[in-house]
Amino acid sequence: MANSSYTGIDEYLFQKRTQLGLSQDGLVQALQQFSPLFNEIDVLTVSRWERGKVSPNIRRQVALMAFFGDEPHLLLTNPEFNLKQLPSLTAFQQMLDKQMNVNHVMGAHPYIPHEEQLFEKAGKQVDNLSQRLRWICHYHQNLTGQGADWSEAWLAQLVAHPSTEVLFYQHDDMLLGHAIYVRVSQVTLMALLSGDLKESQLEVAHLVTKQQAGCLFLLSSYVGGRFVAEDYLMWQIFTVLENPLNLALGYKAHSDFGIKLAEFLNSKKIAQGPQVAGHLQGAKYLGKRYGYVSFLLEREEVLSSPVILKMMRDTHTI
Repeated sequence: MANSSYTGIDEYLFQKRTQLGLSQDGLVQALQQFSPLFNEIDVLTVSRWERGKVSPNIRRQVALMAFFGDEPHLLLTNPEFNLKQLPSLTAFQQMLDKQMNVNHVMGAHPYIPHEEQLFEKAGKQVDNLSQRLRWICHYHQNLTGQGADWSEAWLAQLVAHPSTEVLFYQHDDMLLGHAIYVRVSQVTLMALLSGDLKESQLEVAHLVTKQQAGCLFLLSSYVGGRFVAEDYLMWQIFTVLENPLNLALGYKAHSDFGIKLAEFLNSKKIAQGPQVAGHLQGAKYLGKRYGYVSFLLEREEVLSSPVILKMMRDTHTI
């Protein structure tokens, strides 16, 4: 991207159009062939965009940048790039307060002070990786009532793959949270989300490299406390965006917190597991509790989510 300091979509659109030698009418025709998002626009629309009279919605801004061959997140997450449709994060912060400050059932550690904000982050190069993977296997066995057929050896093979992303949160050598993402094809992702393929049936052969177009699947995660939750969410978003070949993120929500995140991130619900009876079990979705509810978050949704962009701009993550 030759110039990453555009003041807004008006300046960006005018400069990019003139660099290509396109008239406004020529741009309209090209955009209409590029994406159905532009079927209803005309020369007057483009003129108003370029003069800053109105701004295209964020989804259209993402599509415009893709049309010109740029990476949208490099502009949209820059606080100096003017975006008029960004919301307040008050509702999101209130959701975190409610979900993360209830009790130790979800996301709290009784041996760590509530006000503790210090934590370390580590990847799969951590010295005690074997012990941590063993803890994660125990976690899933406990989470599913001993129903998860996870072994340390199986998990270690998946983690060792070059495209697998791993994050550990720790404090005083205590594990506060973790996230493990594997990179798979779209077909494999949908099989995982629909339940046709169980997580324990994943093999190294299912994984694809970072150089191939693929999708991220959140194989395992635990968020320990609000201060970890905010960092974890930003890391999750960045993991999706850092590689343009990441087409989507899929995950199974096993808790109410996962359902709330899906609502804020505009994720698409794919399937749900069997209903569960306990009020502290599983995830509550549309008034019923399920062992899990699976969601799909496509790359375009990440790039065009006002909540995500607001968070990234406020924290200067990228």
